[in-house]
Amino acid sequence: MQSNQLKARIFQAVQQQPAPTRAQFARRTAIILAVAIVAPVAELVLVGGVRQGPRPLSLVLGTTGGGVALALAAAWIAFGRGGQTLGRARVWLLSGAAAMPALLVIWKAVWSMQFEGMAAPWVGRPGARCFGLTLALALCPLLALAVVRRSSDPAHPRSGGAALGIAAGMYAAVMVDLWCPVGDLRHVLLGHALPVILLGFVGIWIGHRVLSIRRR
Repeated sequence: MQSNQLKARIFQAVQQQPAPTRAQFARRTAIILAVAIVAPVAELVLVGGVRQGPRPLSLVLGTTGGGVALALAAAWIAFGRGGQTLGRARVWLLSGAAAMPALLVIWKAVWSMQFEGMAAPWVGRPGARCFGLTLALALCPLLALAVVRRSSDPAHPRSGGAALGIAAGMYAAVMVDLWCPVGDLRHVLLGHALPVILLGFVGIWIGHRVLSIRRR
């Protein structure tokens, strides 16, 4: 008798909250991700858009191209499953999350050093504005990724959340690089890399609270 009552309650709950079709889910995901991509671009335009400054165009293209490649790699690590049903192994997620900010600094520093004066310190530009701008530009992508992936990771949600945070931060870092002409290593560490690392830690919290599958 209790079993029949339980089945009836389950069927009633399913009817009240029907699951979306695969096409509906894909369309909803595409809309959310499109907004997440466009929103930082709009924010960048509001703060002045692309600013070449004293940088040669080849320097801008080089640092931006490397940043795009790293951002795509971070997204691939965060979203891909590596051929596993439960997603990538924790070591892949954490290794990728740890490597991306370091590679960003190395790429930016190496390219800036190829041009005379482009790695010199800028008086009065320690990186605070770039720090805040990176966090602001990454907010929408990170929230969008959390919504798309919510309650989907039964194995290692904290590691997956860290990877998502780093991916959002790397995308924002590309936008900030287009806006910021400073190549000083200390500035890059504080204004460009540190906020990406911070977003990784925010992602750990999001993974615990949003990505994990919790029993109601």
